[in-house]
Amino acid sequence: MKKVLGVFLGLIALLIAGSVALLMAPSPSGGSASDPVSSLVSDVKNNAANAAIDASGIKSNVQDALAANSEAIANATGLSTAQVEEAVASLNIDSWKASSLPAEASPTGSFGGTYGGVEASVTTYDNPGYVTVEAYGQRITLTVPESAQQYLPLLGSLQ
Repeated sequence: MKKVLGVFLGLIALLIAGSVALLMAPSPSGGSASDPVSSLVSDVKNNAANAAIDASGIKSNVQDALAANSEAIANATGLSTAQVEEAVASLNIDSWKASSLPAEASPTGSFGGTYGGVEASVTTYDNPGYVTVEAYGQRITLTVPESAQQYLPLLGSLQ
């Protein structure tokens, strides 16, 4: 089932590759989360990353790949295909957005895989509204819609 996780992580890695240059922009030195300049730079970077991600069509590709692998995911997780299809629909990946991770968020788990020679990992937090994906040596934090939050732990079972 590493292949299914690999497809998911590989597609998200492509999402990151599309916005790597935007994320490489340094934050103002010495800035803090409450610093208006740092906040502005963060907002600009997130908006630019979201525009690049949306233009790439990668979100639809991830959603389609997960839907196409519903049976394999069901076999890996022990869920029925109908439950997996419901979970994939509820992930609503089209509404995931690049964002800044709240300072108080603590990691609760991390899992990874390789697809097409690209290693990627996903980190979940005690605040289920956020995940961080790392690939190509870059990290991007995404806000996760409420409909998807209950299904995030299932991603770890695909390893």
